[in-house]
Amino acid sequence: RPIDKASQSFTSGKYIMSDPKMTADNTESAVANRDVMEGAGKVHMDEAEAWGTGIIKDFRRTVGTHWVEEMTNFNQKTVAVTLLIFISVIAPTLTFGAVYGKETDNKIGAVETILATAWIGVFYSLLGGMPLCIIGSTGPVLAFTKAVVRISDNIGVPFLTFNAWISCWLLFYCLVAAFFDLTRVVRLATRFTDEIFAFLIVSIFVFDAVGDPFSDVGILRYFDPNHPSHEDYVDDEDYNYMEVALLSTILG
Repeated sequence: RPIDKASQSFTSGKYIMSDPKMTADNTESAVANRDVMEGAGKVHMDEAEAWGTGIIKDFRRTVGTHWVEEMTNFNQKTVAVTLLIFISVIAPTLTFGAVYGKETDNKIGAVETILATAWIGVFYSLLGGMPLCIIGSTGPVLAFTKAVVRISDNIGVPFLTFNAWISCWLLFYCLVAAFFDLTRVVRLATRFTDEIFAFLIVSIFVFDAVGDPFSDVGILRYFDPNHPSHEDYVDDEDYNYMEVALLSTILG
């Protein structure tokens, strides 16, 4: 069914899309956002709430208002949502816990990951005023932890001690950022920044999975003739480690 283009308009937040105009030669000319609304597409920063005033306002707006009502609202819906969040969190927590145990030599395993996820989730729900926010392990944190393990091994310090001091530094940085309302600058981050960060994380996992011929892990490890995976077939005349390595690389 034909639609009247002159009546079409879509408004979303600070961006307004309008229909193209017809020029004298019957060609369509797109209408820019700035022609429809002054300042469209520009990032408008809120006034800074430094010196801890932003923390106080957030606390009053969340915990100071509906906190008691939400915490005492025990009914069928809250039970269902609680079970849903539990199911959504427990599976990735176990998965990441197993990977953490492998990468940290069981210094951080599935049990530690479950306990950390549980008490941080409860603590954040009570004091953050957002009980539906899902707290759990993520890929970037796992990649960062793997880097911390390697750094601690190279400099000869215990991993748990090194990781604890990093956590203390992050706590201090977050307190300073909240105290001076530095989180306002997040509005300046564009999709380009997000995509670059996502590409970095994907690259870390891809390169880690591929590996190199001289590492103990990765797809390319099969190209090493002295790799332990070839020891069981030393006496087999029909076994060719290059063929196995090539097939493993293709399937991988």
